[in-house]
Amino acid sequence: MLFLPPSRKYNVSSLQPLHKKYRSHFEIIGLVLEAVKAESATPFSIMKHAGVNFMQLKKYLKSLTEIGFLEVEIRRSTILYRSSKEGLEFLRQYYTLVDMLLTARA
Repeated sequence: MLFLPPSRKYNVSSLQPLHKKYRSHFEIIGLVLEAVKAESATPFSIMKHAGVNFMQLKKYLKSLTEIGFLEVEIRRSTILYRSSKEGLEFLRQYYTLVDMLLTARA
């Protein structure tokens, strides 16, 4: 399971560390991985959690699957995505970097 830095407990979807108008690719990747870290999820639920449109989601799902951060599973003709060990490790490192940013701003 994913271990967050001990100094903060937060949900990546509520993070706006730099209060930017636009999100970076890393933030969106973090949101996608956050959506599938505990259990498999459908593309629609990932899209809703990450706050992206379907075309953007397709691009991220394809890239994250190709680099091995996501695994694809088919259950009863439904496509589900889940995080791989590499994806969870990326998310852990992402949380650490966000925590460093938030600490530096404080």
